[in-house]
Amino acid sequence: MRVHLWAADTMGSGFYRAFLPGMGLSWLGHKVSVDQRLPDDREALDAVVGCRVATPSATGGWRKLKANGTRLILDLDDDYFHLDPTNPVAARIWTGDLQRSLAANMALADVVTCCSEPLAAVLRDYAADVRVIPNGLPAQYLGTPRDYTAADRALNVGWAGSSSTIAELPLAARALSRIADYQRPGGVQVRLIGVGPEQAMAAGMRGQRVGALGWVPDQRQYLAAAGEFDVWCAPYRDIAFNRAKFPTKALEAGFLGIPLVASAVGEYRSAVAHGETGFLVPPGQEHLFGRHLKLLADDADLRQRMGLAARAQASGSILQTLNQQWEAVLTTPAKEAAA
Repeated sequence: MRVHLWAADTMGSGFYRAFLPGMGLSWLGHKVSVDQRLPDDREALDAVVGCRVATPSATGGWRKLKANGTRLILDLDDDYFHLDPTNPVAARIWTGDLQRSLAANMALADVVTCCSEPLAAVLRDYAADVRVIPNGLPAQYLGTPRDYTAADRALNVGWAGSSSTIAELPLAARALSRIADYQRPGGVQVRLIGVGPEQAMAAGMRGQRVGALGWVPDQRQYLAAAGEFDVWCAPYRDIAFNRAKFPTKALEAGFLGIPLVASAVGEYRSAVAHGETGFLVPPGQEHLFGRHLKLLADDADLRQRMGLAARAQASGSILQTLNQQWEAVLTTPAKEAAA
């Protein structure tokens, strides 16, 4: 089939929901293109996977594709119908008109795909055929098991996010600032990816051993930077938007073999095996971030056991198996999928 994956951006969303699925479909023999625009020969396309198609110009192209008989798959990786007011940029972009346009384009699609079952439950109010295809990574990202026992260097404790998720950081800011000052052989370095120093300070981060790398636009460079973490911290507020999210930090930490300390919110409750691949912090008990971070900082053997267990769990999410789910949405009618 001639398939085009119409990416919404070139960042994490585009990487997981367009670039990687396109790579997987090409491995199965399909002729694939990936771009933020439709190709000039769009009339020759058999199928289009459109990521969060909603703007007036994109909607016009979507309707023309439908009229041409192209199979349409609309993909969403976030709940744009329950936006959090602490993200003013998203709230300003996703107006009521844009949400209604998104809903109409979902109804026009042959299939709607998304990354989590809680998100699918929301989207089934707008589309008849909603299928969950989780995020994954190519098997090569599993890489080589890390050295968990090195005691002659700083322990790197990390957080990764963006200006859209900076509102989550204050939940763990006190714990992260305190662990940065913890006295152990080699010391502790806290590394923040996706925000700059001013944003970090505004979120409550303090200390000379706290570094803010800023935004890393290339996803492969981002994964390389996150691969320097020894312990990963992922705080999330218990709000509707976060409850619908895919647990991407658990996926990435698992592939990189890093124990994760995450809020017990949404899909993270099942993605992190408490005491085995990391620790879960119940909403309202954020003081436990500090306890779990200190426990992992003190115990290299525990970091190793959890990191290896997380890596083994992540091996079930390789792109080489998920690509068949993407192929199914190109060809399987709704009745067959339901059966």
